[in-house]
Amino acid sequence: MHSRIPSPDVRALLHEKLDALLADCDHVAENAQYGRTLHDLDDFLFIEGRKFIKEVLQQKLQERIEQAEATPETKHCPDCKKKRTPTTEPRKQ
Repeated sequence: MHSRIPSPDVRALLHEKLDALLADCDHVAENAQYGRTLHDLDDFLFIEGRKFIKEVLQQKLQERIEQAEATPETKHCPDCKKKRTPTTEPRKQ
């Protein structure tokens, strides 16, 4: 398996999201009731950390798709040309 480094734009976005997640952790810790800091942080990170990891994995997968679509084999594949591009098909959330 090849290790791929995210593009600079993706790295910046991920760093920004991670910084926001850590800032939110500080906020949760500062506002936790006495004796509940670890419990509150655990609850917060279970939900928000999972969202962060999901976003990272989705971005990595999207980069792999874009790299695969940029190969000469894919560009000349008649079946691949039938696919809609992200700019022509609205994303479903």
